[in-house]
Amino acid sequence: MPSTVTAPYAFLGEGGDYKIEVNFAVRIYDNKGEKIPNVGEVGYSIKGGLRTNRVGVVPLLDGNKDEVGKVEVLKIVASKPHNMDMELIKLCGFKTIEHAIDYVQTEHGEEFSRDGVMTVFVYKVTELKLQR
Repeated sequence: MPSTVTAPYAFLGEGGDYKIEVNFAVRIYDNKGEKIPNVGEVGYSIKGGLRTNRVGVVPLLDGNKDEVGKVEVLKIVASKPHNMDMELIKLCGFKTIEHAIDYVQTEHGEEFSRDGVMTVFVYKVTELKLQR
Protein backbone atom coordinates (compact mmCIF):
# COMPACT_ATOMS: atom_id res chain seq x y z
CA MET A 1 0.00 0.00 0.00
CA PRO A 2 2.63 2.54 -0.93
CA SER A 3 1.73 6.04 -1.93
CA THR A 4 4.04 8.62 -3.47
CA VAL A 5 3.77 12.11 -2.06
CA THR A 6 5.54 15.32 -3.05
CA ALA A 7 6.93 17.68 -0.46
CA PRO A 8 5.76 21.30 -0.92
CA TYR A 9 9.24 22.80 -1.30
CA ALA A 10 9.46 23.64 -5.00
CA PHE A 11 10.55 27.18 -4.12
CA LEU A 12 13.87 25.74 -2.88
CA GLY A 13 15.00 25.12 -6.45
CA GLU A 14 16.01 22.01 -8.33
CA GLY A 15 15.05 18.91 -6.40
CA GLY A 16 12.88 20.93 -4.01
CA ASP A 17 9.78 18.93 -4.87
CA TYR A 18 11.16 15.64 -3.66
CA LYS A 19 8.95 12.58 -4.06
CA ILE A 20 9.17 9.95 -1.36
CA GLU A 21 7.54 6.58 -1.05
CA VAL A 22 5.33 6.43 2.03
CA ASN A 23 4.41 2.91 3.06
CA PHE A 24 1.34 2.06 5.04
CA ALA A 25 2.17 -1.66 5.08
CA VAL A 26 5.11 -4.05 5.05
CA ARG A 27 5.15 -6.26 1.96
CA ILE A 28 7.04 -9.54 2.01
CA TYR A 29 7.79 -10.97 -1.43
CA ASP A 30 6.86 -14.54 -0.49
CA ASN A 31 6.35 -15.26 -4.18
CA LYS A 32 10.03 -14.44 -4.81
CA GLY A 33 11.77 -16.27 -1.99
CA GLU A 34 11.20 -14.11 1.08
CA LYS A 35 9.60 -15.85 4.06
CA ILE A 36 6.75 -14.54 6.20
CA PRO A 37 7.69 -15.33 9.82
CA ASN A 38 5.31 -16.98 12.25
CA VAL A 39 3.29 -14.98 14.77
CA GLY A 40 5.56 -13.58 17.47
CA GLU A 41 8.72 -13.85 15.36
CA VAL A 42 10.88 -10.91 14.30
CA GLY A 43 11.53 -10.45 10.59
CA TYR A 44 13.79 -8.26 8.46
CA SER A 45 12.92 -6.88 5.04
CA ILE A 46 15.10 -4.76 2.74
CA LYS A 47 13.70 -2.36 0.16
CA GLY A 48 15.30 0.01 -2.31
CA GLY A 49 14.70 3.71 -1.90
CA LEU A 50 14.02 6.12 0.92
CA ARG A 51 10.86 4.89 2.58
CA THR A 52 9.03 6.03 5.62
CA ASN A 53 6.52 4.17 7.66
CA ARG A 54 4.67 4.56 10.89
CA VAL A 55 6.53 2.70 13.61
CA GLY A 56 3.81 0.54 15.10
CA VAL A 57 1.20 -1.90 13.83
CA VAL A 58 0.63 -1.92 10.05
CA PRO A 59 -0.85 -4.42 7.56
CA LEU A 60 1.31 -7.29 6.33
CA LEU A 61 1.06 -7.88 2.58
CA ASP A 62 2.21 -10.93 0.66
CA GLY A 63 3.88 -10.96 -2.74
CA ASN A 64 0.52 -10.43 -4.44
CA LYS A 65 -0.29 -7.35 -2.29
CA ASP A 66 -2.98 -9.28 -0.41
CA GLU A 67 -3.29 -8.47 3.29
CA VAL A 68 -2.32 -11.61 5.19
CA GLY A 69 -1.92 -10.24 8.71
CA LYS A 70 -0.41 -7.48 10.83
CA VAL A 71 3.11 -6.60 11.87
CA GLU A 72 4.52 -4.18 14.39
CA VAL A 73 7.31 -2.14 12.80
CA LEU A 74 10.00 -1.97 15.48
CA LYS A 75 12.77 -0.15 13.63
CA ILE A 76 13.42 1.44 10.24
CA VAL A 77 17.00 1.89 9.00
CA ALA A 78 17.70 3.86 5.80
CA SER A 79 21.26 4.20 4.55
CA LYS A 80 23.52 4.42 1.53
CA PRO A 81 24.28 0.79 0.63
CA HIS A 82 27.91 0.68 1.71
CA ASN A 83 27.06 2.35 5.03
CA MET A 84 24.30 -0.15 5.87
CA ASP A 85 25.01 -2.30 8.92
CA MET A 86 26.25 -5.63 7.52
CA GLU A 87 24.47 -7.55 10.29
CA LEU A 88 21.13 -6.13 9.08
CA ILE A 89 22.01 -7.13 5.51
CA LYS A 90 22.70 -10.68 6.70
CA LEU A 91 19.48 -10.79 8.74
CA CYS A 92 17.62 -9.87 5.53
CA GLY A 93 19.11 -13.01 3.93
CA PHE A 94 22.05 -11.62 1.93
CA LYS A 95 25.66 -12.74 2.30
CA THR A 96 27.17 -9.61 0.78
CA ILE A 97 26.22 -5.99 0.20
CA GLU A 98 26.54 -6.62 -3.54
CA HIS A 99 23.83 -9.31 -3.38
CA ALA A 100 21.56 -6.91 -1.48
CA ILE A 101 22.21 -4.17 -4.04
CA ASP A 102 21.38 -6.56 -6.90
CA TYR A 103 18.11 -7.45 -5.16
CA VAL A 104 16.96 -3.87 -4.56
CA GLN A 105 17.93 -2.87 -8.10
CA THR A 106 15.81 -5.75 -9.42
CA GLU A 107 12.78 -5.35 -7.14
CA HIS A 108 12.85 -1.62 -6.40
CA GLY A 109 14.96 -0.20 -9.23
CA GLU A 110 13.08 3.06 -9.75
CA GLU A 111 13.08 4.00 -6.08
CA PHE A 112 16.67 2.82 -5.56
CA SER A 113 18.00 4.78 -8.55
CA ARG A 114 16.07 7.87 -7.47
CA ASP A 115 17.19 7.87 -3.83
CA GLY A 116 20.39 5.83 -3.83
CA VAL A 117 19.55 4.29 -0.46
CA MET A 118 18.20 1.08 1.00
CA THR A 119 15.67 0.78 3.78
CA VAL A 120 15.46 -2.14 6.21
CA PHE A 121 12.29 -2.78 8.18
CA VAL A 122 12.61 -4.71 11.44
CA TYR A 123 9.17 -5.99 12.36
CA LYS A 124 7.37 -8.50 14.56
CA VAL A 125 4.43 -10.48 13.23
CA THR A 126 1.41 -9.87 15.48
CA GLU A 127 -1.31 -11.63 13.46
CA LEU A 128 -1.66 -13.94 10.47
CA LYS A 129 -5.03 -14.40 8.77
CA LEU A 130 -4.23 -17.96 7.70
CA GLN A 131 -2.26 -20.07 10.14
CA ARG A 132 0.49 -22.03 8.44
